[in-house]
Amino acid sequence: MSVEVSLNTPLADALSNVVQPKLTEIGWNTGGLDDSALGEYIILMLVNGKTQDQIAAELSNDLLSLGPDDTGATDFAKWLFEQVHILNAQTNGTTAARTQQASQGQGSAPHQVGEHQLAEGNSQVGASRTPDADMGDAMDDAQDGSIPTGPKSMRSVSRPGNKRLIGQLSKAMDRTGDAMLHRVRPQQGTERINMHNRQPPKGPRNDLNRNQRLPPNLRPSGAPNGGMPNGGMATPLMNASPQQQMALFAMLEEQARMMSQIFSPQQQSFMQGVPQPAINPNFRPGGQVQNEQSGRSLFDRIQRPNQRQNGSFSKRQHTNNANLQTPTQQSSGAGVEGAQEPTNGDGTSSMEVESSQKSQFEQPSDTICKFNLKCSKTDCPSRLRRTYATAIPDNGFNSSVGDVAVLGGGITGLASAYYIAKRLPHSQITLFEGRSRLGGWLRSTQVDVGNGNVVFEQGPRNLRPTRPNGWVTLDLVNSLGLENQVLMTSKQSVAAQNRFIYYPDHLVRMPGPGSSLLPTIVYMLQEPVFKGLFRAAAFEPFRPILVDQQDESVGSFIARRFGPALANNIVSALLHGIYAGDIYQLSVRSIFPYLFHAERELSISVGAAYALGFGLRWPQDASLEAEWARAEPISQRTQAIRDSSVFTFKKGIGQLADQLETKLRQLPNVNIRLGTVVDQLQLEQTCDSENIELLARSGSGQPTKETFSHVVSTVSGKALHRAVRPASSLFVLSQTPAVTVMVVNLYFSNPSVLPVRGFGYLLPRSLPFEQNPERALGVVFDSDASIGQDEIPGTKVTVMLGGHWWDGWQAYPDEDMGASMAKSVLKRHLGISEIPRATCVGLQKDCIPQYTVGHHERMSLGHEALQKFKGRLRVAGSSYTGVGLNDCVRSARNVVASLAEGRHRDTGLESFARGNGPTLSRSKT
Repeated sequence: MSVEVSLNTPLADALSNVVQPKLTEIGWNTGGLDDSALGEYIILMLVNGKTQDQIAAELSNDLLSLGPDDTGATDFAKWLFEQVHILNAQTNGTTAARTQQASQGQGSAPHQVGEHQLAEGNSQVGASRTPDADMGDAMDDAQDGSIPTGPKSMRSVSRPGNKRLIGQLSKAMDRTGDAMLHRVRPQQGTERINMHNRQPPKGPRNDLNRNQRLPPNLRPSGAPNGGMPNGGMATPLMNASPQQQMALFAMLEEQARMMSQIFSPQQQSFMQGVPQPAINPNFRPGGQVQNEQSGRSLFDRIQRPNQRQNGSFSKRQHTNNANLQTPTQQSSGAGVEGAQEPTNGDGTSSMEVESSQKSQFEQPSDTICKFNLKCSKTDCPSRLRRTYATAIPDNGFNSSVGDVAVLGGGITGLASAYYIAKRLPHSQITLFEGRSRLGGWLRSTQVDVGNGNVVFEQGPRNLRPTRPNGWVTLDLVNSLGLENQVLMTSKQSVAAQNRFIYYPDHLVRMPGPGSSLLPTIVYMLQEPVFKGLFRAAAFEPFRPILVDQQDESVGSFIARRFGPALANNIVSALLHGIYAGDIYQLSVRSIFPYLFHAERELSISVGAAYALGFGLRWPQDASLEAEWARAEPISQRTQAIRDSSVFTFKKGIGQLADQLETKLRQLPNVNIRLGTVVDQLQLEQTCDSENIELLARSGSGQPTKETFSHVVSTVSGKALHRAVRPASSLFVLSQTPAVTVMVVNLYFSNPSVLPVRGFGYLLPRSLPFEQNPERALGVVFDSDASIGQDEIPGTKVTVMLGGHWWDGWQAYPDEDMGASMAKSVLKRHLGISEIPRATCVGLQKDCIPQYTVGHHERMSLGHEALQKFKGRLRVAGSSYTGVGLNDCVRSARNVVASLAEGRHRDTGLESFARGNGPTLSRSKT
């Protein structure tokens, strides 16, 4: 006669007492407190009706990974079944003869006990059996339509790969070369069986008493094949606490979500004879919900542990138990697709009775999508409590990014917000700008001069379509629909071919496209500005090479390699037009990286490196090149813009910022807050999340605390340093100075007031003081450089004053003085004495950052300092990677790409990190 083993019986306790010493005796235990897991699992296999061979196979393969020649598992299984009969005789009074007969019979027919399910045994097992008894279904039982209730590895060991749960545990328990049960790294106490950190079962997370074991999930007697009879689930649910019931409902709903992804309605139509999963129709892909009121998630109906406990929950518990169905009942009714949640006749779910009655009393933070990681509600606080996931979904964006704050509303901030809205459409974006307008230094003004309007530019006035940064900006222009608003200046125009330097008392045309070689050489030999240039170029390959130089000024490098005349007369004028800076302060490594790396890495002269065809390549450009290679063919107009010298827009360069603002205001997930200053910024860390906490102040009001998943700062390094906490954590970023420039626009009615045609002229630092007492930087002939903007003919010029000449000044000229100074420059250099018809003067304080010597090293240190913010704070803009408009757009694109692709160590300054710098290769770009 076979014997049946059940949990919480004298027989099971007796078996446990003898199994543990036996495991230690044969070396399968380590002697620790966590070794009871293996013994408990062996008892569990007996409860589930495993045969002697099945237990031996599971011990040998899944649990202990014994070799094929190791008979320890077989011997143990034989000993185990002998003990079952011996202890059953002792605990239940069976005669010794019957025990001996059963023991002998087992040796001759090892499968007999398992085939009869150990049917004889404890009288204590009647209407209530343990939950683990449901795990004893055999494969033969699964053929009659019942749904398996346990892992496959506990139903059969005859088929390979049928291990799942236990197989995964086996892989985590590598005991190669260890005769004893291997101890793995301690876990958190919430793992599955045999994970070696045995602590008291904690139960559901919201349980009131987490140190008590869960009550057994008693299995009613008479259930065929280990399944549950009709209504059989109500008994174990009534024995569970309300928190445990809710945890069960949460698990069932998550299972339904997964099953709805695995089995589509079309797939289930072909699954004849296979029990279909019980899927809530609300979770079925493409399914239609007939009752809109019953579509709420079970998570939204969960009773929180700190609200309405005990008595107020009993009615809900009773309703839930009365309406539950077994999987068999659901599949035998309307089917999985037609299954609906029971209602109360008024269109509401029976599980929502109490929820609907108390909704008006609960706080939104307790009820709004606590478990929804993709919530799009702007007022949902749970969206900020997300851990930073490392896996990126297949749809190309990082869904772990929540609310994003963009600091600064200049061109970099606007472009950053636009790129975030495109790459991370699920995120709520807030753009903070301290001023009353957006666009930063992009200021295009329409001025009425009587018979029409002219465009005055107070900031940048045109863009170069150079590769790669210029192409990035052009892609943005096309994305915004501004392609037809572009005004191009061709490379054959007078503006492209005629560029001048004023030295020492007249305009000197720089050699450029369209110049013949011999006349150009003769011309350069006659002009004082080119004095000594040919001699310096001839001797440059023979000058000493400094390979250990970390950085030096542009002036020092050029003077050392080519002589001081070239540095003071030509290069200084060029940098006046771009940086308004002093060449003996600006860094050659940051301004002219090709010159720096050619000498340092190749140990050859600059001229030799260029002659050998070496070009500078940046690692971050590779992805752009690959993207453009895969892109569709561009339009003819886009190609024409790429081939032009410079381009702008019909309403001025500010039209780019205006269009970005228009697009952003049309998006529902973008909030633009003008006149709002961020006073403080710090990283907020909790046990399960990391966010950025801001103190934002609007006008003269009190600062308000706001929390964001990520922050992209496009303000200057000094402004960011003042706001960030702890104080001085980003002090290194504040060491980038900036210069102030006064821009004076003048319009003359006479179209021929200029003595020459061209782009304009620049003033070098070597110009005598009497020729430039106003400390002008250069003059732009806007009428030639931006043809097509103005409605009426005339002459339009812009005079730029100040820059590094005004370093240390406490006060600057006012508008009247600035206009007078500009007129004096034009009269002295160009002989223009005509009174302008319209004038516009603007003082741009700290408008151009200066990349002084050591800028690269400071940005490298800034990258390390920003990494302390765990990828939550990133920077972009002219203070870091380039002062041009194209550079700003490129930096915005790079920062958003790293954020969307989940590159958590990126900060916006990763190009300054060691190993990420440019390299020289034998193909010029």
